[in-house]
Order: sequence, then structure tokens, then C-alpha cells
Amino acid sequence: MIKTLRTKLLIGLLPLLALMVGLGLWAVFMFLELGGNIDVILRENYKSILAAEGMKESIERMDSSLLFAIGGEEKQARDQYAQYRPEFAKHLKIELGNVTLPGEGAMADDLTNLSGNYYTLTDQFFAIESSQKGDRTQLYFLQLQPLFNQIKNRADDVLNLNQRNMEFEDQRARQAAQTSVRLMIVALVTAAVLASVIAIVLSRSILVPVRAVTESVRAMACGHYDQLVPINSHDEIGELAEAFNSMARTIRAFQQAGTAKLLRAQATAQATIDSFPDPVILLDPTGAVERANPAAVRILGVSTQGGTTPWSPPASVRPALSEVLSGLPDHLPNTLEHAIALRDQGQERYFLPRVLAIRDTSEGLLGAALVLSDVTKFRLVDQLKSDMVSTVSHELKTPLTSMQMAVHLLLEEAVGPLTAKQVELLLAARQESDRLLAMVNDLLDLTRIEQGRVRLELAPVPPGDLIRETIERFETRSTSLGIRLVSRVDPDLPRVEVDKERMEHVFDNLVNNALAHTRRGGTLTLSGASPDHSAVRFEVTDTGEGISPEHLPQIFEKFYRVPGITHTAGAGLGLAIAREIVLAHDGRIEAASELGQGSTFTITLPSESRIGADPW
Repeated sequence: MIKTLRTKLLIGLLPLLALMVGLGLWAVFMFLELGGNIDVILRENYKSILAAEGMKESIERMDSSLLFAIGGEEKQARDQYAQYRPEFAKHLKIELGNVTLPGEGAMADDLTNLSGNYYTLTDQFFAIESSQKGDRTQLYFLQLQPLFNQIKNRADDVLNLNQRNMEFEDQRARQAAQTSVRLMIVALVTAAVLASVIAIVLSRSILVPVRAVTESVRAMACGHYDQLVPINSHDEIGELAEAFNSMARTIRAFQQAGTAKLLRAQATAQATIDSFPDPVILLDPTGAVERANPAAVRILGVSTQGGTTPWSPPASVRPALSEVLSGLPDHLPNTLEHAIALRDQGQERYFLPRVLAIRDTSEGLLGAALVLSDVTKFRLVDQLKSDMVSTVSHELKTPLTSMQMAVHLLLEEAVGPLTAKQVELLLAARQESDRLLAMVNDLLDLTRIEQGRVRLELAPVPPGDLIRETIERFETRSTSLGIRLVSRVDPDLPRVEVDKERMEHVFDNLVNNALAHTRRGGTLTLSGASPDHSAVRFEVTDTGEGISPEHLPQIFEKFYRVPGITHTAGAGLGLAIAREIVLAHDGRIEAASELGQGSTFTITLPSESRIGADPW
């Protein structure tokens, strides 16, 4: 039973296979014959033609050498004759070894005899003293010139004989090719007719039942599950029809039993996301909304009617959604700086947007989930903390200034002389009060920047000036520390619009840190580049001790100091202030480091042409 359809296919395909084999063998035979003709032309005739041309050229040069001798150019005549006599002999030897045509052997023998006589007479010619010009002239015109003409004519005969044979072989090859083309056309037409007949026969026994199955499958895809395919044979096509009918019965049974389960699963999934108090949205790979809970509908205005719904997300979460839907890792911010402000029932609330990819077991992307975690309380606590720090710092600044003034007056001995021990204690007190006042000023600056109360005085500045002036400020200190400062700035960088004083504070902080963590003999490099002229990338790279990977994510946090580092006296606010200044310029700051190899801090600022464009 299983062999029936296979037999039909073999019977239909064997004639085509036989015709293809016959055409292939015949084509191979014709190619070999054409190749043989071409080989005869190239290997036999063309070789003789080249030899005849060489003999003609050589004998003409030898003849002209005799005329030079008659004309008194004895040395040139002998040199030219000595050069071309071996050439003639070489070409004659080639012709003697390549005699392939009737009559060509006699021509070659004549050339051998004539050239021998020519050699004898030329030897006699050069044996005559050059002063006996008349004897040489008589010998040349009476014997050598007629013999030269005979040799040249005989070489022409060899040339013409081989050329005629080449033309003959070429004509044979053309005729064979034309015959091959005609036979190939006939064979192809025959194959096309045979293939058409076989296709018609096979379509009646195979394609018609398959088409019936296909139409039934399409109907089932449209929801019409009451399909039945007639079984007209007991071969594989019949088995396919029987299997399809069995499948249709099974699908009808599952469809009747599974509709209720599917509806129940959909209701359960919707109830699950509805139970979340925070906005939750499920999107398909195109970004259309598939599901959303009431919080998302209320706060974001999402519509979930009619299945998937196009939706324009807020601008602050649009980049994260695009990245995750394009295959990048999940967007999981964990700091309040990434919180976005949205209005809920007339009140402003803060949410931390998190975007998670939804994948199947084969890692295929099914969509993404947008979860907005309400962090309003945490935001208020953070704001309260910042306000408290600002208030405390402000209140501390006045007494600290008074303490500094008092210590300064004491050190100047304005109220009386001091002992050495008193001076030592007062110097320590002044140093610590200066450090404490600097910390208070940093806290005040950080608070003002975070609250947006610092007005930036923006102006276009060439990036090279920022780097050059930074190096000038630290050149003396780096030299005393034995650290080399290097500047690498690409030419024609676009200008950046920055508050120069604030940005100098950022560079000073980074360079100070780099010098503090780089040993004598190290290198500190400040570079500037602009890959696409839409932004300028500054880098501060040192060859110092580096930072462990586990500490890199926290180095821009307030009051964070890398454990184990004791030779710095800062409070952990410098990098936090630098980060807030860069963010205020619509830029970004990043750090990369390898323990024991050094660190690189990168500042990316929009160029002057990008001011006012979308933020990073």
C-alpha cells in the first residue's frame, strides 16, 4: 500500500531521468570533440605558425646583416648575424618536431637543406675581407639573395598551410556547435513535452486530492471545523485524507471543550493584573496594548477595547520600551532619579517605570510588561531628607565661619602670644574646620542643584579649551607628584554650550581623584572626541589603582567612599556633585575601571547644534 504512490512517482520521473542522463552524456561527448578540435588548432597548427613567423623574422634579420656588412658596418653585421642564426635554427627545430599535415614534412626538409646552403654561403661571405667589397656584393646578389627568397617563400608555404588547416578546423568546430545547438533544442522541447504530460498525469492522481485537503485546512483555519475529505485511494494520499478527517474530529472535540477553559484563563489573567494597585500594561511586540489594569487606564488613559490597541506612551518611558521591544535587556531602574511625575485624580504622584520583556520557552519575544511602581512616599522622604540636609548645612555654615575667623585671629596672635603646642592644635583645628566648611558647601551646592535652584550660565565653549585649561591648572601639582599629564583632542570638535565654571568644577574633581589614586610615574590622559558631531565625549583616564567592579555602581551616590581607600580626605560628595552638574547640562557621566589597571570617567555632552533636542 505504501509503495503505490512511490511507484507512481518513479514511473513518472524515470523518463525524465533517462533523458537527462542521455543529454548529459551527449553534451560531454560534444564538449570533448570541440575540445579536441581546439587542441589541434592550438597544439599543432598554431605552434607551426609561430615557428614559421620566427623563421621569417630571423632570416630577414640575417639578410639585413649582410647588407650592413656590404655597407661597411662590419661589427654590427657580424653581431646581428650571430644573434639571429641560432633563432632561425631554434624555430626550424620546432617546425621539424611539429610536422602534422600532409606535405608539411617536405616543406620542412626543404627548409633544412636551404638553410644549410645559406649557412655555407654566409660563412664564405664573412670569410671575404671587408675591403673586398665587390666580391661580397657579387656573392650576395648572385647566390645569397635568391637563396634568402627561397627560404622565406618556403616558410610562407608552411605558414599558409597551417593557417588553412586552422580555418578548416574552425569551420568544423562551428558546424559541430551548430549541430549541438539544434540537437539540444530538440531534446529540450522533447523534455518539456514529456514533463508536461507527466505533470498532467501526476496532477490527476496526486494534486487533486492534495488540493482538497488544502481547501479543507483553509476552511478549518477560518473556524469551520466540520470538514470531511473524501478517501478515493489506499495509497499515501488516502492515508493523508484519513488522518486529516481524524484530526478534524479531534479538533472539533477540543474546540467544544476548550472554549470555556480559554475564556476562564483570559478572565483569570485580567483579574490578576487588575489586582495590582500600581499601573500595569502588557504590550505586544509592536508596542500595541494587549491588557491594562484599571490603574493604568485611570492614570495613563490606556484603552483596552477591541483587543490590541495602539498607544502612545509618555516620552519619559518611550526609549526604555523601544529598547526592550528591540531585544535589549530589561529596564530596571532602582534610584529615585529615574522616577517620572504623573497626575492621578488631580494629584501629582511619582512612579518608577520598569519594563520587562515577555519571552516564550525558546527565547522568542512575545511582548513587554510596563510596571509603574508608586514611589511618591519615597520621593517625599528623599525630598524631606534633602531639605533637612540643606537646612542643617545652611545653619552650620555661619558658626563654622565664625570658628574659622576665631582660629585665624588666634593664629595671628591678635589676643596674645601662643606656645608651639597651641599653634599646632590651632593649625589642626583650622584644617578640620576648613574641611568641614568645604563639606557643608558641597552639601549646599548638591542640594541646590538637585532642587533646580542653580541657574546655569550657558555659553558656547570649545572642548579643547576646557581640557587645555584643566591641564594648566594641575600641571604644577602633577609634576610634583611625578605623574604625566597628556592631552588628546580631535581637531574640529563642535562647541558645547555649558556653564564653564560649573564644568571646570567637574573636571577639577575628576582630575583631583585621578591624581590621588595614581602612583608616581603614572599617566593621566584627558581626551575629547566627537564620533558623529551630535555630542562631544570627554574622557579622564588614569593608570592608577582602579576600582573593584562591585563598587562601580555606587561611586556616584552621596557620601559613598570605596572601602579600603584611606589616603583621601573627602566626604564622598565630589562625584555626586559632578553627576548632578552633568545631568543639568542634559549630559551623562559614566565610569569604567579595572582593578590594578586604572579608571576611565566619561562625560558626554550634547554639542551646540543639539541644544534643545530630545534628552539622552
